[in-house]
Parts: sequence; structure tokens; C-alpha cells
Amino acid sequence: MLLTSSLWGSSFLMIKYALEELDAFNIAFYRILIGMIFINLIDFKKTSFSLRQHFELSMVGLLWMSFPFYLFAKAEQTITSSLAGLINGSTPIFISLVAVLVFKNKISKKQILYLITGFVGIYFVSFGFSNAFSELNLGALLALLASVSYGFAANIVQPLIKEHGSLKTLKIALRYATIISLVLLVINSGPSLPTYNISLFPMLLLGVGSSGIAFLSFYNLIDDVGAVAGSITVYIIPIFSTIFGFTFLNETTEVIQLVGIFIVIFSAFQFSRIKN
Repeated sequence: MLLTSSLWGSSFLMIKYALEELDAFNIAFYRILIGMIFINLIDFKKTSFSLRQHFELSMVGLLWMSFPFYLFAKAEQTITSSLAGLINGSTPIFISLVAVLVFKNKISKKQILYLITGFVGIYFVSFGFSNAFSELNLGALLALLASVSYGFAANIVQPLIKEHGSLKTLKIALRYATIISLVLLVINSGPSLPTYNISLFPMLLLGVGSSGIAFLSFYNLIDDVGAVAGSITVYIIPIFSTIFGFTFLNETTEVIQLVGIFIVIFSAFQFSRIKN
């Protein structure tokens, strides 16, 4: 769990370094491509999924990889890596909300209260005491949208993992994500090769570590305990992203944002531990 959290926590720092040379579309594409090659080298056997499951896997590739990876990279053009990691900590709240609203999971009144307090925390993390509409922070909004996307993907992927296992599910989802990201790259930007002295190492760490090892570990956790309970891994990511941002980039975090992420983590934890 700590390995997964540290790899994902460092991803926001690596994105910041990669942005010195690559745009958001290139970062998303190479991150997914490298992860796809790594995972498919581990398991290159033919895997059988139904047509409906292939559609669901393509949605996982879009909503958990192609779309949010681009959004976080785009967001970090205007916000710090620490803030991006803090906002990513809101993912368990969105996983829970999607499970309730879209997948019709039943919850108690107390869990509804924790969802509300979780969103109060998300607001503090993203906007502090400012007004989200009068002082529009596009980077924070993009990062929030990425977290919402994770919320949908986590609920879609859970039954696939239960039936086929984490490695086979991740392998095919990464293939779809690679195709989607390549199309988006060609249409919107154009490929730029990472160079050895600037962005190659960050992209390798993002691909092998964050998109490969960390995803596989997280999928195994979801298989064991479910999407909502498994999202506890995400609680620890803001700690690592804040430490890495401060240590390597001298980034500072406002007290109100730290209070906000504490509210989010506390609310998500209390939500997941309550039995319906």
C-alpha cells in the first residue's frame, strides 16, 4: 500500500519535471505507452473478454488513464504538484458518490453526512477561502475533474477485476488507453520525444512505476477489499506529494488546504468503515 501511494505521490513531481519539455498530451501518451509495454511484457498471453466487457475496459482506459492523466498534466501548468496531489486525495469521496448515485449503492444517513463534510474539505483543498467562481482556478478545476473521472472508473473496473483478475484487466485497459491517448495526441498536438537529460527519467518512472506497478498493486487491493475500501491507498498520496513538492521544488501548502485534506481523508475513512 505504501509503495503504491509513494509511486502515485511522486507522479505529480514527475509531471512537473516532464512539463519542462513535453506538453500534457505527450505526457499522458508516453506515461500510458510505457506502462502498457511493461505490463504486457509481464503477461502477454491471450485474454478472453466479452464484447460488453471490452467496452467497459475501454471506458476504464479512458476514465482512469487517458482523460485524467491529461487533465493532471494540464492542471500542473498552473498549479503546484503539491496541490495536484492534495486534490487527488478527494478521489475516495468521488468513488463513494458515484457508487451511490450511479451504481445505486445504499448508504446510511451518517454516510450522507460524511459525503457532505468530504465535499467541504474538497472545497478548502482546491480553493481555500476564496470564491471558486469569482477567482476561477482552472488548474484546480481540471484536477477535480480528473478525480471525478477516477470515481467512475474505480466502480466500473471492480467487477472486471473480480472476474478476470487484476493483471489481465489492467493489461487490456492499458491497451485501450494507449490507442485513445495516441488519437488525442495526433489530433491536438503531435509527438515530441523525451530527451535523456530532461524528461526521459520522469516519463520512465511515470510509466513503469505509476502506470504499471502502482496500478497493478491497487487493482489487487480492489480485488481483495472492493473499490470504496481499497481507496484508502489514495488517502496517503497527498502526504507523499506534499513532501516531494516541498523537498524538490520548494513548494508551500496553505494551512487551510492541509485542514481541507484532513477533512476529506477523515470523511472518506469514516464513510468506508460504516456498514450499511
